[in-house]
Amino acid sequence: MNFLRYFHNALVTLFAVINGMMIYLFLMQIPYGLEPFFASLRLWDKLSPQIGYMLGIASILTIAAILLCHRLSIEWKNRLLYFRRDYPHPAFNAFLNNRKQPFESNTLLRAHPAIKDSGFNPQTQIDTWEKVHKQHGSVPVVLNTRIHWQMLRDLYLISIFFLPAFLISWLWQIGVPFQYTAIYVFVFGAQTLFLFLTARRIGWKFIDNVLAVDLGMKEGESMDTNKRGKKPGQKKF
Repeated sequence: MNFLRYFHNALVTLFAVINGMMIYLFLMQIPYGLEPFFASLRLWDKLSPQIGYMLGIASILTIAAILLCHRLSIEWKNRLLYFRRDYPHPAFNAFLNNRKQPFESNTLLRAHPAIKDSGFNPQTQIDTWEKVHKQHGSVPVVLNTRIHWQMLRDLYLISIFFLPAFLISWLWQIGVPFQYTAIYVFVFGAQTLFLFLTARRIGWKFIDNVLAVDLGMKEGESMDTNKRGKKPGQKKF
């Protein structure tokens, strides 16, 4: 687990450094890419003192993004990902039949009657899910999905930190031709949207995988009564 934690931290740091490098290139009005970045460093004397200021700004943003990712609580990370102030954990409605899941909701409620007795209280759903997760957290499919989700969630946090930084930089250099800024608009916008959608989806998958394992399902199975083992429109676990 130590290796996975170090790998997680290394990937988050690398992603933040790459975003910081893009901010630096944009502020210096240098074309996007590694080669222009290293070329600018070789021309430090010619570009000084501007290059020092811009590199300093990019470095501060990079360090701040890394610290934010490590210091921010899990609750706030979930709030920023799912846009909910109350009950931000994705398991707040895990026992409701409001999305496609690899099991029948009735089967799930029979296994956990306290959910229905509480009137589907969100906190009760979260607490029940957490209890189940503690029992099955070491199962490979659960462990792998959790690692994947936490990684994507942290990368998403890095991306939403740099997105407003880029927008402010763009306003600062409003006179720069759009054909130059277009690649940066695309990269910063696309990475944020991709990580937002993917992290949310994997988070819900993580929630469902825990419950599926608790119901005794194995990967590739579906708890449907259809002869072919799968209802139309329902995915397998």
